[in-house]
Amino acid sequence: MSKTASSQKKVSLHELNNHKVSNKRQALKDLKLLNFDELQYKNPAQKRFYKTVSTKDITFGIGPAGCGKTYLSVHKALRELGDKNSPIDGIVIVKPLVEAAGEKIGFLPGDVEEKTAPFMMSFYYNMEQIIGKQRLQILKDSNTIQVIPMAYMRGITLSDKFVILDEAQNATPEQIKMFVTRLGEGSKYIITGDLAQSDIKHGKSGLEDAIKRFAGVHGVGLASFKEKDIVRHSLVRRLLKRYHDTFNIMDEVSAEKTISMWIHDEGLDAPTDGSADANYHYKFKK
Repeated sequence: MSKTASSQKKVSLHELNNHKVSNKRQALKDLKLLNFDELQYKNPAQKRFYKTVSTKDITFGIGPAGCGKTYLSVHKALRELGDKNSPIDGIVIVKPLVEAAGEKIGFLPGDVEEKTAPFMMSFYYNMEQIIGKQRLQILKDSNTIQVIPMAYMRGITLSDKFVILDEAQNATPEQIKMFVTRLGEGSKYIITGDLAQSDIKHGKSGLEDAIKRFAGVHGVGLASFKEKDIVRHSLVRRLLKRYHDTFNIMDEVSAEKTISMWIHDEGLDAPTDGSADANYHYKFKK
């Protein structure tokens, strides 16, 4: 008797890379074989976030960059996509595309995928680490994994989809309202962002508004990460501390002067052109 799907041995990505994949059916079959239980949490906050996503229809996750919000989100999305008992039949990635330097998104060359690709690199990189580049490309080409700009979502209903909204701190309250009301039967939402890094120049962040508005609603989960939960290079935590309101930047001291004073304090060889002032020591605010 052949093994049933439920009794099939789960394998690692390394083992899956021996499989030849040329179409969507084969890619999804491989996802069903992939051992997603190999995920190792780096801290309790990651475990709480993942558990909340598993038990809620909409999960808000906030925290600084480098806590693993994107990786955990796409890992859970791909896991659901490969679960034969899950209704999920596709993954949708959404970002509020904040325009910079007057360059309108609509004027960028290419179709929607080409316009939004630079904004989605973090998602694609993480997905590639989980399922491999070839499977990712096949699922993208078949629109099983697709990108929908927030501006294009009005009037649609997302059913049986795993939807991830990233950088939600750059969405307005009106955009978040429009986004959450796209939720259809069988779908699951993750909404993530960093409240300290909003690029909205005027008005209130939709992410902060939504968290305050939806706290306590049945089916909505809330999770947060702190600076101590950053899992990138340890220097990231130290750098972020310098953006705290309590850190005082000496605006009256130029960058060139700061460098020369830092060289003096570090005991390095100071320049001999007079740019280092031996009578002034730059003191970092603790």
